[in-house]
Amino acid sequence: MDAIHNLTRTHISDGGESLLRPASLPWHIIAPTAIISYLSLVQLLRFRALRAIQRKYAAFIADPYKLNYRQAAEIMRLHQLYDTPFLFYFGTQWALVKSYGMATGTPLLARTRQLCDPTRVGRRAEDTAILLVELLVGDLDSERGRRATARLNWMHNRYASRIHMGDYVHTLALFVLEPARWIDRYDWRALTYLETVAYFVYWRELARRMGFGDLVPETLEALEEWKAEYERMHMYFIPENQMVAGATLDLFLRGVPRALHGVVRALFVSFIDEKPVRDALGFPDPPLWAAVLTPAFFRVRGILLRYCFLPRAAPMDPLSRVGKDGRLYRDAQYVGFEPWYVANTWYNRLQLWLTSGGKSKLGGKYGDRGYVPEELGPAEFEKLGRDEVLREAEVMKEYAIEDDESIGAGCPLAFGR
Repeated sequence: MDAIHNLTRTHISDGGESLLRPASLPWHIIAPTAIISYLSLVQLLRFRALRAIQRKYAAFIADPYKLNYRQAAEIMRLHQLYDTPFLFYFGTQWALVKSYGMATGTPLLARTRQLCDPTRVGRRAEDTAILLVELLVGDLDSERGRRATARLNWMHNRYASRIHMGDYVHTLALFVLEPARWIDRYDWRALTYLETVAYFVYWRELARRMGFGDLVPETLEALEEWKAEYERMHMYFIPENQMVAGATLDLFLRGVPRALHGVVRALFVSFIDEKPVRDALGFPDPPLWAAVLTPAFFRVRGILLRYCFLPRAAPMDPLSRVGKDGRLYRDAQYVGFEPWYVANTWYNRLQLWLTSGGKSKLGGKYGDRGYVPEELGPAEFEKLGRDEVLREAEVMKEYAIEDDESIGAGCPLAFGR
């Protein structure tokens, strides 16, 4: 009897443990379930920010030209900083390169040597990027935004008699149209009509503050037509075009091993995918492999972002930070070519060392004093024009409109609501 009792107790014990033990699912079920769940989450969140901005500005979808510049700023920040920032800034960079194909503008650029002298071109590129960030990402009506606009006007006014007014409008057209062209062709989604018009509305306001607003066409479609006609008349090769464009290419090649210069040159030219522009810049057609690889890479990238990657947790924030001394300091991650105005912190030193392969260091000729908008520009102009800039910045207060919501304020995750 004891043997039967012990045997029965053993079976009951083993059965109880098997009932209490959770059933383990095989990996061929767990893995596909996890992948499908993740990809479904990507699809659920991918358009969440866009839908939120469309709900907020639903009244303007039929006619986005009714937006004021502050409303336009909030809308354009979606693709600038959250949904498609890489190709937005990439397209903006190539808008600048394409502007060097205009025979009306490059003679002055070559004469001032700011874009041809290897010792100056790096700082000029960084100053241009900083001014664009201040004007496009910051608050146009803020103190620093008004000073940045006034500084830009002061620098242009020094050459007013030698700058064609049409070149101002053409450069604006490139800044408006070129980023959208890259995003629409290659990013994970195209821009909506609301977004493209909002960006145009904002640039039209900036043109007004720069003194050529009356020359800008009234609509985005009219601007495209104006640009095509202006390029037909003024985009053609002259040696100065090649000088300026070549100096820009050399700037891109600085951190590249010499053995790869040929590859990078071919890719650089392939990014200029319009033959009339290449001809005006004096560049040959890219080799077949580069012409095929460039669009293929960007299209694959767009597909992967659309279906395989979650959206950003928060918008980018490339604006320089205010230091204890009241000056503005950049983060090393937003350096393009040379680390001007970067805060001298261990984090920035490490990041710059990693991204440059140890070739770039803070301090030295780049300084560690940060910047203020009224000092941006060529080194020889750094201490000039300060009083004039501050006076104009004060006058620019009259451009501001009353609005309950300040640009750039609020929760950084507001796009996702």
